[in-house]
Amino acid sequence: MAATALAKVSRLKKPSVGQRIRGQAVPASFAPFSAWTDDLLQHMDQRDAWDRFYARRGRAGTPCPFDWFFGYKEISALLGSILRGLPHGRARILDVGCGTSSLGLELYRHSPSPVHVSCLDFSSPAVECLARLLRDSPPPCHPLSELDCHLGDATELSRCFAPGSFHLVLDKGTCDSVLRGSPLRAKRLVAECLQVLSPGGCLLQISDEDPDARVPFLETAGGAPVSVGEVAHLNGISYYAYTLSRRAPDASEVARPTEPAFESHRPGALSEI
Repeated sequence: MAATALAKVSRLKKPSVGQRIRGQAVPASFAPFSAWTDDLLQHMDQRDAWDRFYARRGRAGTPCPFDWFFGYKEISALLGSILRGLPHGRARILDVGCGTSSLGLELYRHSPSPVHVSCLDFSSPAVECLARLLRDSPPPCHPLSELDCHLGDATELSRCFAPGSFHLVLDKGTCDSVLRGSPLRAKRLVAECLQVLSPGGCLLQISDEDPDARVPFLETAGGAPVSVGEVAHLNGISYYAYTLSRRAPDASEVARPTEPAFESHRPGALSEI
């Protein structure tokens, strides 16, 4: 089945917790908020829906991470392997559509090597909550690690960051959400992610969409070979890691990425871009 066919999602009936909805599983963490998740499930590609979702979560109690699919723990070994293959020095990492996921925060906290993690989302309530979580977080494992929060659109990264700014771009479920509204915007998302990668850098997508649909989509959108592997199997659902890489630099190219277009911020700072 073509990826675009999977992306054409009609209005959905309310799914039960853990039920698969046209290539996406509804997280068990939705259960406590089932009274007001229908809006999000119907409009996952729209900023206003996510604003309402995170604003309601914020009013529900103490800020806490919310992870679509799963959190950092399930792919920590994979991320460690990727980081060890990067050039020596502080790795620059971008988490697109981060929401309030534990992924970027835990990577910043637990990486034994220095990392500079940039977490970006287009929902202001989500980014503000993540910044609060960062302020309350223990210090990172490596003293040179940093994490910045940014308000911005993942389909317009080249307006925010210089080409070659990052070694690794993480996308956990973001492309899935964009695909539900517009395959063209999803293709633009992939292209923008590759644009801000340094030569030899890697785009890592985590999705529950089957490889026979996602791989052709990524090959078309990214114009590069795609590697895929199953990274988790939870509640009867398989989750996959899809990776695309920019070509490795030759001797005439700079090994480290260029400095990003945004200014540096202290850990916990919120940048609107």
